[in-house]
Amino acid sequence: MKHPWKAGKLLSRKDWAAYRRQVLQDCRDCGVPPSEYFTLARFPLLMEPRTWRKLSHMAEKLTREVLAAERELIRRPDLHADLGIPANIRAALSECTRIGSPRGAARVMRFDFHFTPQGWRITEVNADVVGGFIEGAGMTDLMAAYVPRYATPDNPARTYAEAARKATGKGAAIIFVRNALFARYRGIKALAREMRRQGLRPLMRKPGQLNWSAGFAHTADSRRRARPALLIRFFNTDWLPRLHRRSQWTPWFAGGKTPMSNPGTSVLIQSKRLPLIWDKLRSPMTTWRALLPETRCPSELDASALKDWVLKPVLGRVGLGLAMPGITEEAKCKKILRQARRDPTGWAAQRLFESVPVPTPQGPRHICLGIFTIAGRAAGAYARMTAKPLVDGYAEEIALLIRGGGGQKSNPSGSKC
Repeated sequence: MKHPWKAGKLLSRKDWAAYRRQVLQDCRDCGVPPSEYFTLARFPLLMEPRTWRKLSHMAEKLTREVLAAERELIRRPDLHADLGIPANIRAALSECTRIGSPRGAARVMRFDFHFTPQGWRITEVNADVVGGFIEGAGMTDLMAAYVPRYATPDNPARTYAEAARKATGKGAAIIFVRNALFARYRGIKALAREMRRQGLRPLMRKPGQLNWSAGFAHTADSRRRARPALLIRFFNTDWLPRLHRRSQWTPWFAGGKTPMSNPGTSVLIQSKRLPLIWDKLRSPMTTWRALLPETRCPSELDASALKDWVLKPVLGRVGLGLAMPGITEEAKCKKILRQARRDPTGWAAQRLFESVPVPTPQGPRHICLGIFTIAGRAAGAYARMTAKPLVDGYAEEIALLIRGGGGQKSNPSGSKC
C-alpha cells in the first residue's frame, strides 16, 4: 500500500542540538513547561502538495457542512437531549429562539484525520476548544529550516490572528477567556503574541471576570476595564455551568452580542453523538458520512459485538475516558462499558477501523493529522504519532512539512511559538 506521507531522516546530533536551543529561545515565554519543550519527534512527517490540497479541501467541506448543521440544531432543541448535552446547557440553548443565538466570529476547528486501507477517515472535530497551535506553528517552522526543499503549511496561529483582525479591526481588544491550570492551553500566549503583531490588544481573563450587560461582555475586574471586540474561549463549554452563579455563563449559549470564537453553540457539533441525528436534519452531511466511521448509541450494541467498537464520552477530548478494544486496559474497558450502559446518552460507539502505520526511524508509527480550519479555510496542521493505534494525550508531536511548500516558507529567525 502506498502511504500518503513518509517520515523524514533523523536530524543529526548537531542539528538536533541547535533545534532544541531554538525551541528554548523562541518558546520560553509561551507558557510551555520545560518538560514539554522536546516532545517533537527528531524527524519530520513529509507530504506531497497534492495530498495536502486534497486534505485541505476535505477539511473545508467538513467545516461548511458542520456549521450548517449547527445553525439548524440551534433551532432544534428537541434534538439536544439525543446529543447528550447536559440539562443546564440545554436550558440555556433553548433561549436562542427568544433572545437570539450568540455571535460567532473567527471560528476555529481541528479535524483529526487517519489513513486506513480504505482511505482517509476522521475520528472527530475539535469544535469547542482547539489546541496544537504551538506545535503546528513555531515549532514546525523551526523544523522546516533543517529539511531542504520542504516548507510548512500555513501557520495556524498567524492565520487565527489575521482572522481576528479582519473580524474586529486594528487596535481592538481581544479577551482570551481561559483556565490557566491546564497545560493543553499553553498555546494562549503564542496566540496572544500573534494578535499583538496584527495590531490587536489581547487580554487574559477568567470566565468569572466577565460581566454581561444587554448581551455585551465587559471585564469585571479592576486591573484593566475593557469592552472587548472579540472573546476567544479556552474554557470547555461543559465547564461553564460549574462556575459561580455570578459568572453569568448563559450569554455564551444565547443572547451574547459580543462576537465569540467559539460560541457556546459549538457544543452541539462537539458531541460525539452528532451522527445519530443526521437523518433528522436537512443538512446532507455528505462529506461527514463518507469520512466518519459508523456511529451508534451504546444501547444498540450487543455485548458480544463491542470488540468492534470504540466507546467515547459524548464530550470527550484527546482520548480521555475512551475505551478501545485491545488497547485500553481490560478493567478500564469494563468500567467504561458499565458507565455507558447506565447512561447511554453520555456515550457514543464508533466503529473501530484499521490505522495504517508509517515506517519511521523509530519503527512503525500511527499518525493522527489534525487539520485546522479558521474562518472556514484550512490553515496548518497539528500532527501526532504513537506506536499503538490509539493516538491520545500521550502521543509524540511531529512536524508536518510539504514538499516545495504547502503554504509558506519557514522563517526560523522570526519564527516564534
